[in-house]
Amino acid sequence: MKSRILTLTSISHFINDGNSWFFPITFTFLITYLGLTKLIIGILSGVFFFGVSALTSPLVSRVADKTNNYSGIMGIGILLWGISLILFGFSLQLRLLPLIFLAVGLAGFASTFYHPLGAAMLSITYKGSAGFALGINGSMGSLGRAIYPTLTLGLFALLHRNMVIDSIILGIVSIVAAIPSLIFKITISKEDPKPIQQQSASRSTLSVIIILTITAFLRSVFGQGISQFLPTLLVENYGYSYNVNLGEIISIALAAAIVGQPLLGLLSDRIGRRLIYGISTLGAGLAMLSFLIIPNVSLLALFGFFNFSAFPLMLSIVGDFVPRNSSGFANSLVWGLGVTGGGAVGPIIVGAISQVTNLVFASEIVTIMAFIAAGLVLLIPKPPKRSKVPLFG
Repeated sequence: MKSRILTLTSISHFINDGNSWFFPITFTFLITYLGLTKLIIGILSGVFFFGVSALTSPLVSRVADKTNNYSGIMGIGILLWGISLILFGFSLQLRLLPLIFLAVGLAGFASTFYHPLGAAMLSITYKGSAGFALGINGSMGSLGRAIYPTLTLGLFALLHRNMVIDSIILGIVSIVAAIPSLIFKITISKEDPKPIQQQSASRSTLSVIIILTITAFLRSVFGQGISQFLPTLLVENYGYSYNVNLGEIISIALAAAIVGQPLLGLLSDRIGRRLIYGISTLGAGLAMLSFLIIPNVSLLALFGFFNFSAFPLMLSIVGDFVPRNSSGFANSLVWGLGVTGGGAVGPIIVGAISQVTNLVFASEIVTIMAFIAAGLVLLIPKPPKRSKVPLFG
């Protein structure tokens, strides 16, 4: 059962995170070929991250907690991803900006589903070893992020610069990938192996959720503010052309997290989640600031190594504090309001600042948020003790 859950969530994570990097690549296409301004792109990216997803994520997760149908609801999210990408392709064909916004908003809604539900399934199943399991799962998400920029631009070249068919093909892939999650019903036991004191747990849980949501928000303002404009930053400021080579450079940067997620997840199990979460947040900020001064691909890879480690770290902290039967809802607050909310604000800030200055200066401004978030991690209390369960027991 454990291996089935890990496999199913990993496939969904690959598709979900891969699709999410289709849009930064395509945003550069919209700027370069369709003449959209960076401010419009920032708003469009904000629609993806906020749209309805930050508001509906807790609701979706609450339904999953109540029905215990995590896999089926997760599959609906991947299915909606496929529909949104196909709709996006048609919107490009028609060149209708309102339809582009609708397709991106639907994709944002689709992105609501995976992270809180996948994390809940793994946290409930693996318990004391959740950090490592989430790291393995997260590396599949990182693999999707690493492959999709090159895949998107590779198809773009093979299809004679036809982004319409490119989008439709990736949409069909998502629909096919959703089928296993929709078919297989997986029931998860939610019994806590060792109850903890209810009053004290409730007070500490509330404070942790609040602090984690704030740090997630600030970290995402930084991370997504940078990420959504990264291809455009490389094209406009560092001499790259809009072709497969651009995809390869971004893929190299994102591939670092394939190793980073399981490694940092394992370290979080061994030496402390708060410490590793704080180090990764600070490391991401320092790496990006260094890259903006010295544009070396190894520094970009270091940014990817640290920045995309949030999934196993922050959500395993949630799992340490929250009762199993509420983990999906708690994850949705941290991920939906924090990560998604910050992801909505960050690109708008970068787009607005770069419209009157440049992308390098705008990136430097949002990097400040990473340093503030790293400092706030120190406020997270130590987790209550729970009994450990063997990783493959």
